[in-house]
Amino acid sequence: MLKAALLSLLAFLGLVRGFDLASLPAPAGAQPGASAAERQALHALASDVSRGGATITGERLFTVSKAVPWVAIAKRIDNLARQRGATSVALPGADPGKKLAQAWRGRDGSGVMAAMVPSPAGGTVAYFAVKFAQ
Repeated sequence: MLKAALLSLLAFLGLVRGFDLASLPAPAGAQPGASAAERQALHALASDVSRGGATITGERLFTVSKAVPWVAIAKRIDNLARQRGATSVALPGADPGKKLAQAWRGRDGSGVMAAMVPSPAGGTVAYFAVKFAQ
């Protein structure tokens, strides 16, 4: 809590550009990691929705249960991103409700993309550090 407040203050003062993946909390009840197939599916989703407009520079992967909806994950990251001075990005290949991915951009052109590939047991979530093309 104190760390988040400090990061928010530093971002407000312009002393911190964007934020890093390590500062993003894991989804509630998430287990770290994913299978190779799930990782590949998340990278394909990110590539599809960004249509070449973002390059992945880092990642954190999690598996979540059905009790953790995509909306809760995306809203939590949205709140943190906005506190840290990042703005939401309209992804050219987005299809809300079907392609579960959202992105936020910092002033320096770097940002984060959150994505989820659902499964019968819940899903696999990725936090991608990205660098936007423009």
